[in-house]
Amino acid sequence: ARMVCLRTCAFVLLVAGFTTAFVQVQWSSPIGGALRRPPALSCRQSRNSAGLRMGILDDVVERKKKEVEALKANPPPGVAELLEKMGSIKNKNAVYKALKKPKGTITVIPEMKWKTPLLGKFCERPQPDILGGHYYESGAAAVCVHVDGEGYGFTHDDLRIVVKGQQSHQGNFPGPLPCIAYDTFIDPIQVAVAAEAGAKGVMLNVAALKERTKEMIDACDGLGMDCIVEVHSEEEVKIAVDAGAKIIGVCNRNQHTFEYISELDTVAREWAVPIEETIYNLHELIPDGTIKLAMGNVNETLMAWKLRDYGYGSIMIGETLMRGSEMRMASGPYQAAYNEAKGLIRAFKSKGSVKYGPASTASFYGKGEGAKETLGHIAM
Repeated sequence: ARMVCLRTCAFVLLVAGFTTAFVQVQWSSPIGGALRRPPALSCRQSRNSAGLRMGILDDVVERKKKEVEALKANPPPGVAELLEKMGSIKNKNAVYKALKKPKGTITVIPEMKWKTPLLGKFCERPQPDILGGHYYESGAAAVCVHVDGEGYGFTHDDLRIVVKGQQSHQGNFPGPLPCIAYDTFIDPIQVAVAAEAGAKGVMLNVAALKERTKEMIDACDGLGMDCIVEVHSEEEVKIAVDAGAKIIGVCNRNQHTFEYISELDTVAREWAVPIEETIYNLHELIPDGTIKLAMGNVNETLMAWKLRDYGYGSIMIGETLMRGSEMRMASGPYQAAYNEAKGLIRAFKSKGSVKYGPASTASFYGKGEGAKETLGHIAM
């Protein structure tokens, strides 16, 4: 009886251990945080002075209003001069040209951030110049640097470092990657700050700007900056199109909770419904000639290829590549360590077939289409 009791206790402890490990795996993705945390841990809302419920974006906008007041009271060096020249600065459309590619191809914009308002810190803080170098070597089209230090970790100082690193490729082929500043922009002075730091473009969120979207697009153009206009609904797509947006990013995030709008099948590691039923079907409302960009929860090779075949010309990827940049293949006497983010970007860009391609990022491990791009780079 004592032996049976001991065996029973051991079995219970073993099951408990496996259960804990399984839950931990389900809460954190090995590649880019594709698996979501439970809503109880991630949904963060507050109340404003009137007692109304506020979402994460509302909190951020209120914080940005205070930042704008501080900037106007004490503009950083060079910002006031840029604002005085607004309207006379030629926009060279560096970001638009970098993303505009023939039909049937897709470009990748890696993001630089090491925490989010939803997840908090999700990876170690990398050196921005080294990370920017990895993205250049992988064949990215542009680099998107989050400059909201409180929300995403990096700042305008990091943006300057990345810009300087890209400028070292001047005269090479390919040349320097254009840098995009990611923030919640609500006033032209924020755009001027990003331009002074060296950015060639910014992100504009229609959910935050609403009817002021066209005003901010015009301000960006007047400061010589491209803008990617982020949308999350049919109404917002209409606002962006009517405002004359040249690059529209369809974002798979609820702006109140920052959770995904279109759910992910954590087993198949793609959307839980056909792509035609996801948020990405909004691309049908975007006119031809406008660059269509997919954002949010794109973290697998097959997902990128499906978006390409569905009509998207570019994808923006954050957590997947930030986590991937931490991973290295073991180095040896004849081979340097290989950065996983490079392999992922090359696989996303490869002209693979959705029908015959892998159902996961197997290309990184040498299986399926897209493998030759990754393994060829490792061999070199």
